[in-house]
Amino acid sequence: MNKKIYCLFTALMIICCCSLSAQNKDVTKGKELLRKAFTQKDAAKKNEAIQQAIQAFTKGGMKREMNLIIGDAFLAKNDLVQATNYYNRCDKAEKAIGLVKVANINVEQAFNDPKNEAKLLKNAMTLYGKSGKTAMGAKGIGDRYFERGDKHFDKALDYYSIAADTASIEKVADTYIAKGGEDALKSVDILKKIGTKAALKKAGDLCFDKKQYDRAYDCYSIAGLSEGLRKTADKYNEIGKNSEAANVYIKLAETYMKTANTDAVEKLARENVQAMNYGLASRIYDKAGNMTLSRKYLSYYKFMELDFDSAKILMRGTEDDYLVKAIETNIKYLNILKSNNSSLDDYLKNQPSVKMEVDPNTGKFRPAIKDESILIEYYKNIKEPIVDYLLTVSRNVTPINNATLKQMMIKKFNQYPATSRILDGTTFAPKLSKSTSSVKDVYLK
Repeated sequence: MNKKIYCLFTALMIICCCSLSAQNKDVTKGKELLRKAFTQKDAAKKNEAIQQAIQAFTKGGMKREMNLIIGDAFLAKNDLVQATNYYNRCDKAEKAIGLVKVANINVEQAFNDPKNEAKLLKNAMTLYGKSGKTAMGAKGIGDRYFERGDKHFDKALDYYSIAADTASIEKVADTYIAKGGEDALKSVDILKKIGTKAALKKAGDLCFDKKQYDRAYDCYSIAGLSEGLRKTADKYNEIGKNSEAANVYIKLAETYMKTANTDAVEKLARENVQAMNYGLASRIYDKAGNMTLSRKYLSYYKFMELDFDSAKILMRGTEDDYLVKAIETNIKYLNILKSNNSSLDDYLKNQPSVKMEVDPNTGKFRPAIKDESILIEYYKNIKEPIVDYLLTVSRNVTPINNATLKQMMIKKFNQYPATSRILDGTTFAPKLSKSTSSVKDVYLK
């Protein structure tokens, strides 16, 4: 019995080997016919040989696999259309391999043919897409543009974006940064495109170092970076852009509140109280939900805005109720100050528009030197009235008998640069007179 099984098994093996041998011969024959086909100059004979090769491959059991072999043969002769046709007939894996080969050749041709570059790259991206290799293909094209230099970085970025290749996008940004100067700032929009916190911080820090504080704020704000927002707000205050600083402080408070960090918000509010930025402190306390202190500092803000009636309404029934009587007691002086402030504001509103620039010595904003003559022409006719108004301010701040109200009025009038030149910034005692002051001493901003 065992001998019969052994004989049967041996016979089957002989049959299989003979069959495989026959198939191998057919495959070999197909490859040889295909080789000869591409030596034919006559198109008809070439096609006939290809068909004979196909029959041999089919007989050899390569009905699907032969398409990759035939596609490669056409590709070797740079017949991309026929190569693509045969690759499309392959199974999925082989099809992807073949289409990537054609796409790569399209890319190579594109970078050697400026006239047809766009068309060839479009064809390449279509083939990469069909092969499931869009990201790989786009990165490769991006790399080719990157290697061409910074004049081609925009196109490199387009393809890196298609590939969603963050590392390569940042590589372009870092290249600009390494160049330094104005070139470094070209990286900002690129880093914003990446959009991660790390990238936005890098962009914000770069803008901050380049003194482009508005752009720095934009980056920090998008990322919700409290540290960056804080230093930008502080810088705005330092250079005299107080309204911009206030907006950033509010954004900072909102950022803190997203993580329920009320302690940080209240600390920010206390710092603004100390700086006597009462309107801002009120808004920040409101963000923290502390309505008692929000109301308190809103009343102080109203007082500093010389809206005495609103200030008294907000103070009544609170711990600052005593200030209501102090306002009423000093109302004679306060009304004179209000009138003087109105007159100074009128002069300020009529000041000719001039460009502002950062003073390299103080770091604060000042009128541009090239516009100085415009300001001198304006202020030379109103120098004496401004000095008179400020001396009147001195005479009416000094007798206020409440230290809190007096300090707020000093802070209020110190908003004008002229005040600290004509008067002592702390006591408001006169320092200059109409005869000893210059035109530049009375600038109101």
